[in-house]
Parts: sequence; structure tokens; C-alpha cells
Amino acid sequence: MNSVNSSTGLSMFQLRYGRSPRVIPPLARTSEVPKGRPDTDAKDAESFLNRLSNLELEARDNLYCAKVLQCFHADKSRGPCEVFQAGDLVLLSTLHRRQAYKKAGEKRVAK
Repeated sequence: MNSVNSSTGLSMFQLRYGRSPRVIPPLARTSEVPKGRPDTDAKDAESFLNRLSNLELEARDNLYCAKVLQCFHADKSRGPCEVFQAGDLVLLSTLHRRQAYKKAGEKRVAK
């Protein structure tokens, strides 16, 4: 529930609610809880929505950074890409597509 995702750097609870979950619920009687004023409640709600929006943007940035890092490490073991021009002849493997090319006719590929 509160495990941190390695790509985003945040837990799902933090992304959804904008805070970490409490382990023990607060022990306060309803008469002891101060009543909020409408103007402060609106400001609190706006700051909460801003915090959620910032967390979402941070998670997107972290996912993008993780994607770039994975691409960098994957490309380290790969060779350079060959660039083909229009009209170049290439050899295609039909290993998994042989049934489609086994038709009789002059355009037959497989034997």
C-alpha cells in the first residue's frame, strides 16, 4: 500500500491523496476539533489540489527520466543502426510468416 515505486519515486497512496498514510488514526473528539472558516477551507482545498497537481507532474517527470535512463542502458549493448535508402535491397526473414507465403503462383517465396 505504501511501497515506493522505483520509477516515480512516490507511492500510489501519495499520488492519489497527496500525503503518506497515517498508521494510527488521530484520537480527537469531535468537540475538540476546531471548526474551519469558509475562506480558509477554500484556501486549504486549493492548496491541496495544487499539491496533488504538483505530485502528478513530479511522477510524470520521474517516469520520463526512468524511460530515458532505460533507453540509455539498453542502447549501450546495441550496435549502430543501419540506415536504408529507397531502392536498397534487403533480406527479410519469413520464419514466422511462412504459411502466408506458401501459396502457389509466381510470387511464391517459400519452397
